[in-house]
Amino acid sequence: MFEWRRLLRFNRYIGNGQEEIDYQWPTAKLPFISIRTSVGKGKPKVAIGIIALGDVAIGLVAGGAVSVGIISVGAVTVGWLLALGAVAMSGGLSAGAVAIGELAIGAVAIGQSAVGAVAIGQNALGAVAIGEHVLGAVAIGERVYGIVAIGEHGFGLVPIVGDFIRWVAGLFR
Repeated sequence: MFEWRRLLRFNRYIGNGQEEIDYQWPTAKLPFISIRTSVGKGKPKVAIGIIALGDVAIGLVAGGAVSVGIISVGAVTVGWLLALGAVAMSGGLSAGAVAIGELAIGAVAIGQSAVGAVAIGQNALGAVAIGEHVLGAVAIGERVYGIVAIGEHGFGLVPIVGDFIRWVAGLFR
C-alpha cells in the first residue's frame, strides 16, 4: 500500500506538552507547499513556500496569523492582489476590520475606493465617509451626499456645504 505520509514528508511532533506540525513538499529546501505551526504554546513557526500556511506565512498564497503574499488570508495580512483579515493591506482588494488598499472594504476602510463604517478614500461610501466623491450619513469631501454634508458641492438633509456657508456668512456683512 502506498504511504502518503512518507512521500509528503509530514511530521507531527508531540513532546513536553507542545505540539508542532511541520509539512513541506516536495522538499524542505524548496517547498511548494509549506505548513509549519506550533499548535498551542510553542514558539511561532515561519512557513515559506508557494503555498504557505503557518503562524507566520510567506508565499504566493499565504494564510496564517501573520501572512504576506500575492493572495493573503489571516489575522494580519499583506497581499499584493488580495488581503483578507482583521487588519488587511493590499495593492488590490483588501477586506477586514481595518482594510487598506486600492479597493478597501471593512469597518475602517482606507483606499482609492473605500466602503465601510468609516470610509476614507477618493471614492468613499460609509456611515462616516471622507474623500473626494463621498456618500454617507456624515459625508465630508469635495462632492458630498449624505444626511450631514460637509464639502464644496453636494446635497444633504443638513447641508453644511461650502457655498451655503459662504452665503450665510454674506448675510451678516
